[in-house]
Amino acid sequence: MEIIGLGAAGIGGLIALIGWIWLIIIGFQNGGALWGILNIFFQPITGIIFCVMHKTGWLQLAMMIVGYIIAVGGVIPMMMGNMNM
Repeated sequence: MEIIGLGAAGIGGLIALIGWIWLIIIGFQNGGALWGILNIFFQPITGIIFCVMHKTGWLQLAMMIVGYIIAVGGVIPMMMGNMNM
């Protein structure tokens, strides 16, 4: 069970990382340097504000959120396995 949890956490983290980097690139392209830098340091709050204001980047924001959910869902079986030990 721990292997499945580790795999899910890894895949979820990778999906979230790809969405984060992609949203940073879109922030630099559409919003300028300020939005790009804010997206680097203050995710996901800045990502939500950026998507609402510029009406772009929703796919990348959804990738980040889904990645976080998958990663947390993978950590839960790993914690349960450690609690049984």
